[in-house]
Amino acid sequence: MQKPLHMDLPLPPAYASSGLMRASFRAAFLTTFQDLLDEFESGRAHRNCPGFLSQVPIAAGCAPQVQLDVLFRTWQRITSGQEDLTPLEQCICFYATGELARLGEVDDHRMIARSADGTNVIDLNDRTWLTSTLRALQITWPFPVDAADLQRDVSLLMDDADRAPVIDRMPSLADEFLELIGEWTVSPQMLKNATGLLTPAECDQLGTFFSEHPQLMNL
Repeated sequence: MQKPLHMDLPLPPAYASSGLMRASFRAAFLTTFQDLLDEFESGRAHRNCPGFLSQVPIAAGCAPQVQLDVLFRTWQRITSGQEDLTPLEQCICFYATGELARLGEVDDHRMIARSADGTNVIDLNDRTWLTSTLRALQITWPFPVDAADLQRDVSLLMDDADRAPVIDRMPSLADEFLELIGEWTVSPQMLKNATGLLTPAECDQLGTFFSEHPQLMNL
């Protein structure tokens, strides 16, 4: 039986506050929502594999609205003090931080600033530390042994779905990823789960989008 994640374990000093966590989840939201808008508003996606889970070949093809749904569900669980994150939710944390790290790598000043959302958790004049700090965080996060091994050996998730090592090492996690790929609609609780993550303007924009595309909501 897998040991559960306990969120009260000490975090690395650079991550002691929840600021970088929120910024990471916001980076994942901003990237994925933009891809969603590109696909439905302009009629074409600007990226072959949209969303923050594009980092995970096994999750290629996962609809961006489904990525947002699982992102917000994970956010709700970690901010409500849940101590038993599933392997999938642990991976969502991992790839959310990976998205913010990617923005640091490409020096996307605008998106980094929007991810920080007016807080001083990220020094916009000294962003060179951002990627290395987040990459270090990814291998020191107090996840269970299986999840830590999964994250340190990125190849477990970096192969095609039909031959990914995770299929053999963590079949339940592979099943969860494959289930996400098969989903299309999102939960009506989606916006509620994003409480504390989005700005009021972003909540309005997201709500307007789904009111204009009700076929994406599981009503």
